[in-house]
Amino acid sequence: MLLQVIQGRVPDRAAMRAQHERWLADIGAAADGWLGSTAGITADDRFICLSRFSSAQALANLSARTDQREWWARTERLFLGPVLTAEFQDAVLILEGGADDAGFVQVAQGRTTDPERLRSLEKELVRWLPEGRPDIIGGLAAVRADGRFVRVFSFSSEELARAGEHGEQHAEIEEILFQMRELTGEATYHDLRHPWLASPRAGRSLGRSAVEETTQPRGGRRAAGRR
Repeated sequence: MLLQVIQGRVPDRAAMRAQHERWLADIGAAADGWLGSTAGITADDRFICLSRFSSAQALANLSARTDQREWWARTERLFLGPVLTAEFQDAVLILEGGADDAGFVQVAQGRTTDPERLRSLEKELVRWLPEGRPDIIGGLAAVRADGRFVRVFSFSSEELARAGEHGEQHAEIEEILFQMRELTGEATYHDLRHPWLASPRAGRSLGRSAVEETTQPRGGRRAAGRR
């Protein structure tokens, strides 16, 4: 599975949400190989969209479509400053994704000194879910050969995520998370308190309205692991 990540600052939340919905209605329904997306805007106006595709060819086919190019030309104008994009091969789902009904999503990004070891630790972590962290209902992870990684955890709510972060955890999970931090250092976290979730099977975008999102509190903390 290929993962494409697009991110940048977007001051107009309502306009970006409208473009997101327009893509789902006009393009996504006929995008062969598109498996779903997780998107949203953080409290400090950072937009991030993680789109899953069956293959690199599926993404290339989408990018070649005229309607996709026209949609992106309009969308790109909504960003304030540079737009960052990245692609990750061999992304893996955590707990089969489980994202379409999430109420809170946290995205972690950074670089690791040992991509293979990080992949191994992520597999070990998945073995302890959901029993070890029942608040985590799904997600995905990807690591590139150059060490860049992205990890997504989905939760039913932020309250449950914070309770899981500070609650009692299996010693094995504590050790795995410690080793992961040793490999990656301090990651950058993006809290999506009102995530925009979509997939072909759902047939629509989920999440709260753009109006509700503008009232979200500022600030964010790490939820998947202890600080």
